[in-house]
Amino acid sequence: MTSVPVKSWSTAGKYFRKKLDLEEENSELKKTVAELSLKNEQFKELRKENKRLRNLVGFNERFELDTVAAGVIARDPNDWVGSFILDKGADDGLKKDAAVCSSEGLLGKIAETSDKTSSVILISHPAFRSGGKIKNTHINGIVVGTGAGKAKMLYLPVDAEIREGSIVMTSDYSQIFPKGIIMGRIISVGRSRTGLYKYADIEPSANPLAQEEVLCVR
Repeated sequence: MTSVPVKSWSTAGKYFRKKLDLEEENSELKKTVAELSLKNEQFKELRKENKRLRNLVGFNERFELDTVAAGVIARDPNDWVGSFILDKGADDGLKKDAAVCSSEGLLGKIAETSDKTSSVILISHPAFRSGGKIKNTHINGIVVGTGAGKAKMLYLPVDAEIREGSIVMTSDYSQIFPKGIIMGRIISVGRSRTGLYKYADIEPSANPLAQEEVLCVR
């Protein structure tokens, strides 16, 4: 009469032990998958960082500039205006108005420096102002920031043929920036209220939100 319950308890015990073993194995597998997933993400980030750094080296080699590599350590929460802080400053040879670039082109310029850090205003910042030139033409103008992530090129000749999609570069006559660095692409063309000149709205070529490392020209 007692053999059936003993056998049942024995079977139940084996079942629960097997279940516990499976749960433990499952937990270990989940831990392993999580660790592998983390390592995979870290590998992806390293590849991205490697690509960014290679692109910066390529940019520097093209223009043969005296530059300092810097990291972005803080951003203005108001991205519509456009500014950030770098981890390099006067001790590294950086000065006010120095050009700040990514591999895609000009990001902006240094507004202020301390010994160890620098604040940067982007092309889109309302305080930004620089000479610009439309690529493959002799058309020059003044590039100013307009906020909202955009810039504008002013004082273009009324009779000039200016096409959307044209590339704007730093001017040959710029007193601040090296010539020939891409600033952005023209997305629309209009005429001033007075009708005395044309202007062009510009989409900056370098996305400031995507930058972690930049080059600063000394």
